[in-house]
Amino acid sequence: MRLLDHLFALVSLAGLVAMGWWGVYQSPQNAANLQMELQQKTSAALKAAGHDWALVTMDGQHAVLSGKAPSTDAVRDAALTILTAAGPGGLIFGGVTQVESVADDAPPVSPFVWHVEKTPEGALVLSGHVPSRAIRKALLAEAQAVAAGAPVEDHMQLASGAPVGNWQGIARLGLQQLASLDSGDVTLEDTRLRVNGVASDKAVREAVKTEVANIAAPFQGQPLVRGASLWLARVSDEGLLLKGNVSSESERREILTLAKKHYQGKMVDEMAIADQVYNGWMEGVRRGLPQFVQFQSGEMDFDPDGAGFLILGQARPSTLAYLKQDVASLTAPYGAEIRAVSRLPAPPDVTPAATPVETCQRLVDAAVASGDISFAEGAAEPQRTSGPVLDALAASFSACDPALGFSINGRSEAANPKPADVALGRARAVALVAFLEATGVDAGSLSAIGYGPSAAEQAIDSADAGADSRTIEITVLERSE
Repeated sequence: MRLLDHLFALVSLAGLVAMGWWGVYQSPQNAANLQMELQQKTSAALKAAGHDWALVTMDGQHAVLSGKAPSTDAVRDAALTILTAAGPGGLIFGGVTQVESVADDAPPVSPFVWHVEKTPEGALVLSGHVPSRAIRKALLAEAQAVAAGAPVEDHMQLASGAPVGNWQGIARLGLQQLASLDSGDVTLEDTRLRVNGVASDKAVREAVKTEVANIAAPFQGQPLVRGASLWLARVSDEGLLLKGNVSSESERREILTLAKKHYQGKMVDEMAIADQVYNGWMEGVRRGLPQFVQFQSGEMDFDPDGAGFLILGQARPSTLAYLKQDVASLTAPYGAEIRAVSRLPAPPDVTPAATPVETCQRLVDAAVASGDISFAEGAAEPQRTSGPVLDALAASFSACDPALGFSINGRSEAANPKPADVALGRARAVALVAFLEATGVDAGSLSAIGYGPSAAEQAIDSADAGADSRTIEITVLERSE
């Protein structure tokens, strides 16, 4: 018996040694193996839950959450996701025991834009920024309710920067108004709610206009609701669509020729010839379509029962300015109403300098060098070929420190300038100042100066010989208090 006892004792001891070795070096609960397993599970759980902003680092069973968080509840939701990624957690069950957050706030988005589109089939597509996951969930539920069984797509993203006030309530109101339209879209950009769409029922149109126009401050409503269009042009990422009725084949050919001359992308013609005559409507097409097809996105509608033409969308500042000039002289019965917004291009890509003034001057110089600001002889307004440079200038000004000022110096072409030539130089500078002010540049930061070529040559200190032939020079200044 003693021999057996000793034998069993040796076997037990060997088993304990083996179990200890396995527990230390091979068990999933081994510290190194457990940390690796938790790292994989928590990272996968964050990805599956849509927390693309979040990073997790495991230190044993202790998790550290980092990244640029779009909102406070995003941090809370991500932490909960980590905590439950490997079961109930705790030392016994081998899960995450604690989540420490070192996440930073993401920079606020500006402008803060939320958007929903309703197709003619009734489907809803939600996109843009929302301030929290809870609000995103509530808006999605609202959309599914008003869609009445139609498909609902969710492309919304969490972001910080929502304006103060009842943002969620205004977004819900926009959804509810959109539901009553045949088709259209709603955009909530910062504190401006724009409801754009078509309603064949006049009573519905009036009701939506009243609701949207009377929303509570600080929000502002912009109702752009109209009846069914007789003819329309639409610019989108998919190209240019021409749709609706025209009265003859010659009208159709003229519209197509005009579109092909000014638009370089894909074009779809869905126009049909109908037994109708609207005298004078083609003049609105001739004046409005060339600039409208340069829009980044938008719609140009003709409604003979309304004001005539309604032009909506987004365009660069120069395109919008030229369109307004072209349609300004349209007369009754078919005028043109423009409710489009200006969108600046990206500012020039330059290397930051030692001071804000030098950095800003580099931005401005890069914009000026991107093309020519040209004038017809004796004219104060820049030629339209200057549009891309003017847009680049506006973008560079917007990217500069708002505390800086700008001296816009204009001149004439006269070799021997007289007072009238200096006045023309100043008129050119004033015209550029007016354009920049219209894009949103602070009027107080701009000054216009005029001179003739001789004075300009004395003022310009540049190694660039081409600079002496420019009719516009821009100098960045530090503004005094």
